[in-house]
Amino acid sequence: MVQQKFSQMVELLPDTDCEYRVMSLQALLPICQELKAAGYAFLADITAVDYLNEGYFRLLYQVCNYQNGDIIVLKVDVSRDEPLVESVCPVWAAANWLEREVYDMFGIVFKNHPRLERILMWEGFEGWPLRKDFVHQPTKYQGRRRLD
Repeated sequence: MVQQKFSQMVELLPDTDCEYRVMSLQALLPICQELKAAGYAFLADITAVDYLNEGYFRLLYQVCNYQNGDIIVLKVDVSRDEPLVESVCPVWAAANWLEREVYDMFGIVFKNHPRLERILMWEGFEGWPLRKDFVHQPTKYQGRRRLD
């Protein structure tokens, strides 16, 4: 369904039958809206992968159709220089906290998100812990202390 309807906007990834690369950030929201209308009512997860050497993040959206049991994974690349993508909160309410988690860990900004703020780290925390270039600052942030 995805390949036929969005042939100019997505490509099926090799060796898969349910993973699609979204060709542009502008195509992501319309594709998500169409998927929701086609019965993909559940957004199971949003996560990201940092491709530091290549200069981009890859966002992964996993959506499910409970009527037929289908699961689709959408993958879209976001520039590290301008990590900005449209929020899918208007499509799936579950995106709210999932996008906040990705923002908190990777620094990817979701435009038009209703409340984009840190969810795991505290306000004032500097940096994005899951970026590959994140520098741990043990003298600034202390975790559990050794007891020996």
